[in-house]
Order: sequence, then C-alpha cells, then structure tokens
Amino acid sequence: MSKDFRENWKKYSLQFLTMFGIITVIITFYSNQRINDSYEQLNRILLEFSSFLFLGFGIIFSSTMMDSMRGKTTRIAYLTMPSSSFEKFISRWLIVTIGYVIAFFIALWMADAVRVAFMSFKFPELDFRFLNLGCLVNLGTEDDYNNYIFFSKYFFLFCISLYTFLQSLFILGATFCERASFIKTFSAIAIIVILFIYLNRGVIEIIHDSFDSFGEKFDHFFKMIIENPTEKSLSLFFACILIVLTLFSWVIAFFRFRESEIINRL
Repeated sequence: MSKDFRENWKKYSLQFLTMFGIITVIITFYSNQRINDSYEQLNRILLEFSSFLFLGFGIIFSSTMMDSMRGKTTRIAYLTMPSSSFEKFISRWLIVTIGYVIAFFIALWMADAVRVAFMSFKFPELDFRFLNLGCLVNLGTEDDYNNYIFFSKYFFLFCISLYTFLQSLFILGATFCERASFIKTFSAIAIIVILFIYLNRGVIEIIHDSFDSFGEKFDHFFKMIIENPTEKSLSLFFACILIVLTLFSWVIAFFRFRESEIINRL
C-alpha cells in the first residue's frame, strides 16, 4: 500500500480534488437556492444529496480496483512485486473501500466548510451552520422519519449492505474489464436487470391471467410465510442476503485477480 501511494499519489490527489469540487458545487449551489429554508430542512436535504454522492462516487472509485493492471509496464511491476496474491488484492481492496470512505468524509467536511464560508460572506445577515451528521442515522428504538435520513438503524444496515453489494459488483467487474470497467460493468448490470424483469414478467403473464393477479397471490403467500414481518425483520432479512452476495462477489473477484497473468492474453 505504501508503494501504491508513493507511485499514484498524483492520481489519488486528482480524484480527491474532483470529488471535493463536485460536492462543494452541489451543496453550495443548493444552499444558495434555498436560503429561506430552516436549518433543519436544509440540513436534511444536503445530507440526502451527500448520501447519493457517497453511493455514486463509491461505485465509480471501486471500478478502479484493477488500475494497476492496465498498462504492460505497470502490470509487470505489480505482478512481480514480492508479495502474495492475497496481499496485492487486499491492499487494493482496502484503498477502494475503507480508504474511499475516509476520503469522502474528509472531502465532505472541507466542502461544507467552503459552503459555510461562501454563504456567510454572501449573506452576512443569515446564520449558516455546518452540517449536522448526527441526523444521518437514528440510533433510537423508535423510528423517526422526519429528523433522520436513515430513520432506523435497521434501515441503515440495509442501505449499507445494498451499497457494499453494488460496490462489490463493480469491483468484480473491474477484474473482468480492465479498461472502461465502470461503463462496461454498468451496462452489463443494466442489461441483466432489464432482461431479468422482462423474462419474469413474460413467464408470469403466461402462467397467470394478468400480472396484477399474480401480485395479489404473491403478497398473500409472502404474508403467510413471513407472518406479516415488521420493518426490522424485513431489513435484517434482505441485509443478510445482500451481505452473502457481497462476500460471494469479493471471493470471485479475488480468484479472478489471482489468475491474472503478466501477459494479458484477452
């Protein structure tokens, strides 16, 4: 990892500055458009934007997992480094997962500081404050849909598991497509999802008279099996499924990485 940072610090710095610049422009522009909103309203909206930006930048950055394998020179240097395949893989994995999370929140804090400074200079009569990140997740026992982005810790767990699953798909895609991996992975996922939806809808319409009648029967069957689950149980159920799929994608990505050769034969 130390070697990676020494050799690629310019690229990482550019990526960080790009992320910082986009976050700054978005939250500052929106603050300028909603100067009449209360602090609570503006804080909630900006946190929602930040959550979507976190997802977007996360999957884009995860698609750079195999950047060290793109060119012939860098490929040879990386694969001949005196370390195991697992060490090489885990170092890249830590950078695009844990390292990204740290970089994003640093960029968000810096962007928020610029927003507060700019808006306070432009509108000195108004009171602009930093984002309250404590309104991201409700850690209480009761659901709170008004004051928190993630209204319960179980819903937050589901969203985190969904994010890690999407990120793992782009990490896996990077091991198959070393060039333009984000575009190719996104296109592949979109095509698979569309085909899956249309295929299932066609089969359902053949078996049943209409899609709506199947939906009613499915709802009844689901309630019988799950016995009217609460939001807590549903979130935990789907979170567990997504975590298993995430681990599966990471394992496949590692085996794909381990099979990499010095000479790319694709």
